[in-house]
Amino acid sequence: MIRHLSSILDCEILPLAKGKALVLSGEADYVAVPALWDVLHELLGERLPLLVIDLTAVTFLNTPVWAALQVYQKEGYPDSRLAVCGMSDSIAAAFDINGVGEEVDHGGCIAIYSTIAEALAQSEGTVPGA
Repeated sequence: MIRHLSSILDCEILPLAKGKALVLSGEADYVAVPALWDVLHELLGERLPLLVIDLTAVTFLNTPVWAALQVYQKEGYPDSRLAVCGMSDSIAAAFDINGVGEEVDHGGCIAIYSTIAEALAQSEGTVPGA
């Protein structure tokens, strides 16, 4: 089922063998952050071993969205891992500039992969309880 987070951002939640994927499409700007956080908060309550955020269909993503993802990672760690896949070059550059993937005290780090399948394959030895 597709959820509309704003007039320009949609998401779909897909089941995975080790958790779920949140597939975003459109422009992920600050207007979508409250609705995105509601979705992330719901997923946090599920105590997923892995949540993969698929950005393949995202054309723009700004700092408040990165902040929401970092909060998810910090709140869920160490029982839950967060991975991002499908970043365009411009989104990857923003990710690097903001230092989102860097490890933080008591919060782990957000892993980066090309695809959901790659994230699942790499999680085999890194997800708690795997």
